[in-house]
Amino acid sequence: MWQVFVPLLAIVLAIAPSGARAQAAKVAPVEFTRGDDELRIEVTDLSPRFLDFHAAASAPGVDDERRWQLWQERYGFAAVPPTAEGQQMARRLLEQAWPRYGEALPIVRQGAAAMRPDPLETLRAVAAVLQPDKPVHVRVIAYVGAFDGNAFSYGQDGKPVVAVPLEMDERQRGAILPHEMTHAVHIVTAGLSGGWERSIAATLMQEGLAVHVAREVVPDRDLAELIEYTPGWWAQVQPKRREILRGILPALESSDGQTVFRFTMGQGPNGFEREAYAAGWWVIEHLRGKGMSLAQIARIPEAEMPAVVRRAIEEMLGGAASGFSGRE
Repeated sequence: MWQVFVPLLAIVLAIAPSGARAQAAKVAPVEFTRGDDELRIEVTDLSPRFLDFHAAASAPGVDDERRWQLWQERYGFAAVPPTAEGQQMARRLLEQAWPRYGEALPIVRQGAAAMRPDPLETLRAVAAVLQPDKPVHVRVIAYVGAFDGNAFSYGQDGKPVVAVPLEMDERQRGAILPHEMTHAVHIVTAGLSGGWERSIAATLMQEGLAVHVAREVVPDRDLAELIEYTPGWWAQVQPKRREILRGILPALESSDGQTVFRFTMGQGPNGFEREAYAAGWWVIEHLRGKGMSLAQIARIPEAEMPAVVRRAIEEMLGGAASGFSGRE
């Protein structure tokens, strides 16, 4: 069951059916731009498209199968991996969220302009930490999700994209948005592809950096609120630190979608979800302890990440971590 106030901070791609018929039926989004030449957000607000779908799917006689067809034809946007499994997940999320959409309609009707915290101000706060030396223009997609707290980010045609649910609680968004904006800036500073398939080393570095930066931007939040999805997960993985680090070592160069899923949304070698997030936090913590700033870490090229991560983990397992207490 999805948990409110517990963010899923995964880089995942939205998948939607293609085809002229499906595209022609979709209502145009609202689009606007804010910021300047250095830091800018270009907003695509999908709320009109969702409202059109919801009205059609609320008509008398619409059953589950027809509702799914209407979702694909009129909306078709979900925070799921770009795979056949992701398509199945999208349908399950729709079925779970459908009874609750009525309560979200007042917020959805306000659209992206009413979103808080302000995505542009969050981008500025993240940029103050990572100090990008080139312009960062982020496409922000405001969408209606499934009450699962799943903002996400990716790269498209060389530009970072951050997708943020409109129905998300403001406090939850305040924890998640700095994480996703860090991914956006990181794509620019390190020249990352921003794709779903990337090495496990790159995955854990991206996620670890994002949690560390988020903690700088919102220092009043507990670390668990910034890193976990399932309540209690952070307390469970900390005593397994060495086992998780050992378990991820053989997979650092792997980049296939199945392995990425296993270390992020699936069950890792030690039986936990999100083992790349835990390892990522520890690797970035280790690099910072050796004197690197977050801005320097954000400039490590993607091709060098496996070697950097392997060296950091081997150093931690070689004795530097022997006194780890299992506490934050």
